[in-house]
Amino acid sequence: MNTMKTTNAVRKVLSCMLMLAMLVALTACGDNPSEPDKNDISGIVGTWNEVSVFPRVLTVHEDSTYTLDEEGGKVTVDYEEHPDGSKSVWYTFTTNEGEFWTSFAKDEDNEVQNDLWSGQDGEMHFMRDGIDEQLTTDDYLHHAWSSGRCYITFEKDKKNYVASVSWSNSASESTQWTYICRFDEKTSSMVCEKGATCVVVTTSKSGKQKSKTVYKDGSGSFLIKSGTLRWIDDKENAGADMYFVKLNDAE
Repeated sequence: MNTMKTTNAVRKVLSCMLMLAMLVALTACGDNPSEPDKNDISGIVGTWNEVSVFPRVLTVHEDSTYTLDEEGGKVTVDYEEHPDGSKSVWYTFTTNEGEFWTSFAKDEDNEVQNDLWSGQDGEMHFMRDGIDEQLTTDDYLHHAWSSGRCYITFEKDKKNYVASVSWSNSASESTQWTYICRFDEKTSSMVCEKGATCVVVTTSKSGKQKSKTVYKDGSGSFLIKSGTLRWIDDKENAGADMYFVKLNDAE
């Protein structure tokens, strides 16, 4: 009888030890590993467009390499430990020569992310290629957009929108385009199908202005992509190779 009790007791002890071992193993699996997986970059593999006046194209490859226009290097995953014990995950980019280029914060809420922000200040911003931006008319209105000596503003006019483009040719002469647009929700763009005007304005030394109409049958469109505004002029292609950035909030 005593032998049976002893055997049962041993079985209970062994069972408890087994359960405790399983619990420890499950708890360990839930913790962040002490060292990050240097190869797990699947969440950012793809092509990215920089949100900039002169955007660059960043491509992250499955083999943990990247190309930035004609340059390239390696991508690793690193953890940043904080005083409270929490950790931030970063994608670290180094050049082929082993020099640090930048790091982008990992999006902890999404397995595949569509935005890359560099460092702590987010100085560089890349957006995944092919992602449609959800834009509204407010993204165009109430702002002034600039590219060198050329400025664009948008105003609401009853059911339409007026896009005004002013290009300073010199201190005494400027060219001005006016487009009556509608907002195309499918493409999130401002579209003028006809009736756009182009006028050259000259100012004399005495301050007197003189206007000369170049045409009244123009058309075109405006599109915000990756934070920059593109002007597509169908008449003379005047906005070719121009990237407009938001200057300030229009009064």
